[in-house]
Amino acid sequence: MGAIHRLSSLGVARLNKPGRYCDGGGLYLQVSVARTRSWVYRFRRRGRLREMGLGPLDVTTLAEARERASRYRKMVLEGLDPIEVRRAELMQHKAMAGRSRTFDECAKAFIEANR
Repeated sequence: MGAIHRLSSLGVARLNKPGRYCDGGGLYLQVSVARTRSWVYRFRRRGRLREMGLGPLDVTTLAEARERASRYRKMVLEGLDPIEVRRAELMQHKAMAGRSRTFDECAKAFIEANR
């Protein structure tokens, strides 16, 4: 895996040349041709390289990106696919949000949608 925490907050703020900049442990700052910057976690699962977006630089700090990457590294070590885990969590969250509506609210929404 190599060295970890290679980037600094000041260095990240100055990076604007398109490319990928490694912080170590699978965490990269990705700078697009349009100069948008975002965090990416790269890992291998069953021999296949996977990439997982962690958020744009203007919303996600270096410390937050490192914390997320660390959490996802642990998942990979446990044999889990972080992308699938996140997808399952999102589905569960959506299911819970759907359950929080009352029958009356659902009925009104159904009637309104089918007018």
